[in-house]
Amino acid sequence: MGITQAEKGRFQKKVASYVWKLRSEMWLNRWTIDVLVTEYPGEDSDARAAITPVNGRYKAELEVATYAAEAGGEDLRHVIVHELLHLWHRDSSDVLRLALPKELSQSAYTLLWEAYRQSLELMVDDMSYAWAEKLPLPEWGNES
Repeated sequence: MGITQAEKGRFQKKVASYVWKLRSEMWLNRWTIDVLVTEYPGEDSDARAAITPVNGRYKAELEVATYAAEAGGEDLRHVIVHELLHLWHRDSSDVLRLALPKELSQSAYTLLWEAYRQSLELMVDDMSYAWAEKLPLPEWGNES
């Protein structure tokens, strides 16, 4: 079930407002986070959301799937908190992502990066449950 362009625009505004609120609650105030509503966040047909930080800046783009507009408040809160938590490890991830390719063979780098990325994803997912229950739910339906 798709959503109209108008519904997509309203959903984007609601998510952006909610992200702004969570950004403050999660001590991410120095970050500027642009919110986009797309069919496939991060070009992954299974993803509900994806965040992409800009190299060397406190700026990121959060893509949220159009079908997330139909998600319940707790589910959407968890998804957004999960993505925002990725901003906390940006600098340590950049050490591997940007520096190591110069020092390792491509196969060694790929193996190390994928193992790191998978363990990081599991850690962020676990942390997102702990964070989410302490953060406010989105207030949908209050805006037109």
